[in-house]
Parts: sequence; structure tokens; C-alpha cells
Amino acid sequence: MSYIIGVDGGGTKTEAVAYDLGGHKISEGKAGYGNLLINEKQAIANIISAIEQCLAPIKGKCHYICLGLAGFGGVENSEGIENALRMAFNTPFTIVNDGIIAHAALLKGKDGILTISGTGSVSIGIHNGTEKMAGGWGHILGDEGSGYWIAMQAFIKMTKEEDEGLNYSHLTKSFLKKLGYHSVVELKKFIYSSTKAQIAAFVPLIVQHADTGDDFSQNILRKAGYHLSKNTLDVCRKLKFSEHVTIAIKGSILTNIPLVQSSFIHHIQLEKPDVKLVIEDVSSTLGCYYIALKHLR
Repeated sequence: MSYIIGVDGGGTKTEAVAYDLGGHKISEGKAGYGNLLINEKQAIANIISAIEQCLAPIKGKCHYICLGLAGFGGVENSEGIENALRMAFNTPFTIVNDGIIAHAALLKGKDGILTISGTGSVSIGIHNGTEKMAGGWGHILGDEGSGYWIAMQAFIKMTKEEDEGLNYSHLTKSFLKKLGYHSVVELKKFIYSSTKAQIAAFVPLIVQHADTGDDFSQNILRKAGYHLSKNTLDVCRKLKFSEHVTIAIKGSILTNIPLVQSSFIHHIQLEKPDVKLVIEDVSSTLGCYYIALKHLR
């Protein structure tokens, strides 16, 4: 049997999947995080382990390994992971950022734009071999429309209510209850000691309040959709896409929150009425399959 292995290495887990040359999944392996920026030695061990698990039940020839690793663009020296892969597998390989394999998975290796919004946010476009991005600056410089950004708008509003001596809104009371606090004055100890994911975990509360008619919550979610559409359209312009561009979406904020998604689509269609939208739930490792095929050809 001839096959390709795709690896999706994220901040919490690594998934390795073997695909036959027709793109059918034949085996998989899973391990801990694959983001080299967390701890390079452990991340490499996790990546090797996931690939070995994937290889264990199958016979034949692995023609190519493609890896999409979170944070790979921020790695100063990739020799560690490259040497480890050569020693362990003696198979040709390519390493790219995890956003690139997600793009290839949803767009089936073809040109178009992928906009992702989870804890963070980014838009990635590929057209005629050229790659451009918008967003993806991280929570300090941007990440507008992300789960972190959405939650922070509510936390900031809480501070304004406190400063201006206003009655706490229902949303603020919900946040305080979840935090186990009695006053917004206590908020700093949570905000400055929490991870981005812990802050973004408050988004479901905002969605609940939006669903019951809370104007502020609804507006945050609509603005998130607008910001994500702006990044997408910025990539469109940079790559000079025609009216018939294909745009895919990924991430819990864009795929699971109707108000964000509808706002995003509305603002895209104002400028690109003939856009083709791709909303599917596919493993990013499938993008590795499409990328590997291009190398093999």
C-alpha cells in the first residue's frame, strides 16, 4: 500500500493521519501538543509518537509526510524537528504553519481564502502561488473577532460600569457569578493571571445573553463578524481575487455562533456578492494530503 501521512500539531494535541493516494483515511495516531514554541523537545517527541502510532497498523510505503504545526512561523531554527524526522522516518517531508494545512483541507488544495476564529483569529489567502494574510497578530496587537476579543469587550464594559457608578448589567452579574466575585473591583486578579483561552471561555455567556435579546451582547457578536469579514476582504484585495473567490471558515466562533457567521457573510456579500462559501467540518490533516500530492507530482 502507498500512502501519505499528514500531521496537525496544535497547542494541546497532535493528530497524525495516514491517507492512501486516493485521499482515504487508513490509520491515525494521537499525542500531546505539537507546538514547538511551548517546549521544543517534548513537542518533537509528541509528533514522533503520533506518527509512529499511525504507522504501526499499516504496511507498505509512506511516500511523504506533511506537517502543519502551530507557531511554526515563530521558530528561529527548525533543525531540531527536521533532524528528528530524518532520523526517525527517512521519508521526504514538508513543515508548514497549521493555518496552511487548514486552508488546503477546506479548499481542497485550491486557491481561495480561509478565515479562522477561535481563541485567536486570522485570514489566510493563496492565489496563483502567492500567500497573503491579514490578522493573526495576537491578542495584544489585534485578533479582532476572536473569542478572546469578544470576551474582552464584555470585561471592558464591566470596568466602565464600575468607573461610572452604573448599576451592573445582567451580563456583568453573570460574569461575576461565574468568577465567584461580588464586585468588578476584583476583576484584575482574573484578567492578569489568566490565559487567552480562559478569558475566551466566557464567550458562551455572551451568546446566551444575545439569544435572550441583550443588545450589547448582540452588537459584540455582530462586530466580531464585521472584523473577520474585513480581514477576509483585505486578503481578497491583496491577492486581487475576482468576484468568484471561494472563502472557507473554521473555528468555533465563526462556525458555531449564528450571529457572528451571519454578520460575516453579510459584510462579505456586500463587496463580493458572487462569493462561494465553504462551511465544512474536516480534519486539517486532509490539507496535508493535498499539499503532499503537489510535492509528489
